[in-house]
Amino acid sequence: MFKTFQGVVEDSLNTIYLRPETAQGIFINFKNIVRTQRMKLPFGVAQIGKAFRNEITPGNFIFRTREFEQFEIEYFLEPELVKEKFDW
Repeated sequence: MFKTFQGVVEDSLNTIYLRPETAQGIFINFKNIVRTQRMKLPFGVAQIGKAFRNEITPGNFIFRTREFEQFEIEYFLEPELVKEKFDW
């Protein structure tokens, strides 16, 4: 969560707290995922959820919104396998 202000006026009435991305939960729960799902590297985790941004001019276009759905995939593997797995 980050503190920001809704719109361009910075006063206490416009203070809001927003979640900038969804991937934070994947990293925080990494050990729990490995333990409960009996996962071994390499594996991937996908997540979808709401994300927010302080858009000063919402409504000007379909992509200029304050709240939107975001889908992220994080892929975990041993560092020595990075070149092998991603050398296309």
